[in-house]
Amino acid sequence: MNRYQVIGASLTAALAISISAGSAACQQRPIADLVGSWSLVSFELVRPDGSSASAFGTNPNGIAFFDAGGHYIITVMRSDRGKYAINNPAQGTADENRATAQGTITYFGTYAAGGLDHEIAIHISGSSFPNWNGTDQKRIFAITGDQLKLTAPVGGTVGTAEVVWKRVR
Repeated sequence: MNRYQVIGASLTAALAISISAGSAACQQRPIADLVGSWSLVSFELVRPDGSSASAFGTNPNGIAFFDAGGHYIITVMRSDRGKYAINNPAQGTADENRATAQGTITYFGTYAAGGLDHEIAIHISGSSFPNWNGTDQKRIFAITGDQLKLTAPVGGTVGTAEVVWKRVR
């Protein structure tokens, strides 16, 4: 191999490493379109047969925050949860605690661009559903105007969760 071939091979290798590093960096950055505050519009479970059901009652409340540093928090809850008999969350009855647990999901952690267009990778640092603590998940997202739609697979044979948010201005 002459010196021009060596230089050419070296440049090709350097370019490949640069492109690879650029792709990895792209996958590690937050998605600018997601940054901001989002108010919940709807939370539907879509079954494999195409039918759907509301996951958190007819008028759920929720908010999502995505910051430019790659952190997020999402909270969704039923709006029809009853008040506790005693004004102390640590002294709820078994039924009151069950209604709270079954009517609320909140989780937070970090997010980054995924490997595919319109995919984000999230790391869940903490969740009201303990099985999610420390896990990594994927979400498909679509932003149209001031609406964000997040789609995620749901465990078992349930199908997918389709959650629609509206940007808070």
